[in-house]
Amino acid sequence: MLSKFTSKGKKNAEVAVDLVAANPAIKHMVGEALDRDERFTLAKSFDTIEEAEQSSLAASSPAILLVEIDPAKPGDLAAMDRVMAGPAQGRAVIAIIDALTESAVRQLLHLHVSDLLSRDCEADGLLRACERAIRPESERSRFAGAKCYAFISAGGGAGNTSLAIQSAFVLARKTRQYQSTCLIDMDFQGGAVADYVDVSPNLQLDEVARSPDRLDAQLLEVMISRHDTGLAVMAAESALRPYDSVSGDWVTRLLDMASLKFESIVLDMPRVWLPWSESVLRGSDRVFIVTEMTVPGLRQARRLLEAIKKQCDGEIDISVIVNRFRQSFLGGVNAVRKKDAEDLLGDCLAGCVAEDYKLVREAIDRGVPLYEIDKKNKIEKDLEAILFAERPQTLPVPVDEPKARAAGD
Repeated sequence: MLSKFTSKGKKNAEVAVDLVAANPAIKHMVGEALDRDERFTLAKSFDTIEEAEQSSLAASSPAILLVEIDPAKPGDLAAMDRVMAGPAQGRAVIAIIDALTESAVRQLLHLHVSDLLSRDCEADGLLRACERAIRPESERSRFAGAKCYAFISAGGGAGNTSLAIQSAFVLARKTRQYQSTCLIDMDFQGGAVADYVDVSPNLQLDEVARSPDRLDAQLLEVMISRHDTGLAVMAAESALRPYDSVSGDWVTRLLDMASLKFESIVLDMPRVWLPWSESVLRGSDRVFIVTEMTVPGLRQARRLLEAIKKQCDGEIDISVIVNRFRQSFLGGVNAVRKKDAEDLLGDCLAGCVAEDYKLVREAIDRGVPLYEIDKKNKIEKDLEAILFAERPQTLPVPVDEPKARAAGD
């Protein structure tokens, strides 16, 4: 159910909606939908965009223009362009079209419409589109206001989940924004975030994953768990659900909604490359590949780094974190040193995180941040240096792979 923002005793709607539609079914659906929400009222109705162009639209502000349009008809697009530059200038415009084809979407986005709906959309979908349309532009932008960090493991047992969790705590503590920091477990099959921080997994995937339009701000709030510190956690209960049971549209919708609510978002990504993985990484401000200080670990990180850069056309800020790093002063024939990681990864090495197995294990068992156990721990200092480092948009990957020092290599 959509939230209401009307004042008590106020009968008139605050947002006027003008409709351009010749289809009786669309007119009926729009009228029925607007009757359900006191914020919106149908002000004027026109059969064609040309008729709307020649008439005056509702003068109230804010206002929305709903337009049934056929992108295959150049006359409709030209008339809509004139209306948006004239009578509808400055107002939100929602286009209703027969089919959301790539060509149609491209043409209408070029006109800077606020949203697109298909002719067979339901009343709830229309009202949600109207809600989004009257938000400030800064709130409608994808990942607007939210800084998003994605963590993905180069291999099993690298400590990706632990680093993602402690990074969320570091961000929340550093910015003093626990309530506005969200940790999301993107492994919808076997994620362990909820267990690691000792909260109940409230992300009800089996109920909403196949219906992206059902996810609104109210439902999102219900599916958020809160750690004792105030940190927000979104995680689903582990289950042997098929990977394709969670659509890319739903994942995008989830992250869009989260980005409007939170200042910082940390994603614990699954190792498996899924249909929505690329779009999530492209939408993140920084992507970290987590590996260990071993020859196989560094090589796996290097290969994954190159593969993701190629898949995403080098348009993401991606780097490698070497976890469980222990400084070796004695060296040795088989020792893998920090310089080996630097030679192999170059500027794509984000940094190294110190090893402290006992501290991390106690934090996991208790479900608390590391600083509650040791206020001066080295792990958090290393993570803070990595998370708040200044970095360029894209970083080159070294071409020549240096020889590793490991024996037998």
